[in-house]
Amino acid sequence: MKPSPQFDELQRSVARKVLTESLALKKSESLTIETWNNGLAFARHLVLEARRIGAVPLTVFEDEDAYVEGVPLVPKDVLGKMGRQEYRLISGTDAYVFIPGPVLGSFSHRLPRERLLASLTYGDAWYKAAAKAKLRGVRMAFGYIGEDAPSLLGRSIGSIVTHQLRASLVDFAEVGRRAKRVLAALPEGGRAVVKTPGSELSLSLAAAREVDDGVVDEKDLESENNVCYMPPGFVYAEVDPGSVSGTFSFAPTVTRFGMIKDGTLEFKDGRVASWRSGSSAPAFAKLAAAAAEGARRATAVTVGLNPLLKYGYGQNGNSAGVIGLRALGVSFTTNRASLAVEGKALVSRGRL
Repeated sequence: MKPSPQFDELQRSVARKVLTESLALKKSESLTIETWNNGLAFARHLVLEARRIGAVPLTVFEDEDAYVEGVPLVPKDVLGKMGRQEYRLISGTDAYVFIPGPVLGSFSHRLPRERLLASLTYGDAWYKAAAKAKLRGVRMAFGYIGEDAPSLLGRSIGSIVTHQLRASLVDFAEVGRRAKRVLAALPEGGRAVVKTPGSELSLSLAAAREVDDGVVDEKDLESENNVCYMPPGFVYAEVDPGSVSGTFSFAPTVTRFGMIKDGTLEFKDGRVASWRSGSSAPAFAKLAAAAAEGARRATAVTVGLNPLLKYGYGQNGNSAGVIGLRALGVSFTTNRASLAVEGKALVSRGRL
């Protein structure tokens, strides 16, 4: 089905912004575009914009059906491993745009979960190789939107993808200014309190920080945070796991076991002591049972920065004023929280 002229122009605008602003692609530089079936139209715009700049693009295509049919055939000791040719491709690439496939939607019911998860374990190796090569990368989040989207998010695939692309046109400089203000308010050792309707959580902040402002610059390359998400917009701060105490109620959050529509986590001595959910108890129980021991501690908080991204469109943690808490292997998010650090308000009822 041919996209409308308006959607085609939206894709072109985002492709140009990603290459010129996020990646600062220059004449004669190499660009690798990795895409699945659902990203081919956008990949075409990336190729055209790269050639307009005078860069040299190469497109790598992963066919979804071939992937699904091939995973059961791969020997276990090879499954999820990167090949030498991919390492060499990464080392020879200046800039990289990845358009992922809709893993949750298309793969989850077509492959055994154990095999599916094993096939995706190359991620850490890829990021390490990308950091070593100092490539500048962007991951297009719309690629994750699959056939499960309407049932999980209550919106059509088209509306979610369109919204994410529009939110990718946010003013990166403004997101960066917001990030600086938020970072300044999150000092190492600072005591933070997160309040949501019916819950209150306290924790101490640790040293590690990460900013996704939509631009990959020299500072990002040095800190190995050289791949940003699109649409962008968050500050990530690690916490002292043993310091976390109290309760955290969250808004609808998508997990690998489906949507958890509502829930509350209770922490004692830095560890998840109990949980409850009114409408999604079965999914929550599966998530809690599958969590490794280390994942039962809260490890980080995030603050969303993107004013164009609405909650409920598949990239909740980047929406302005959204607070996320990493625990049980998931970033639980809420757009109704207030966050104060050392008694100073940073977020008030979902507003920065």
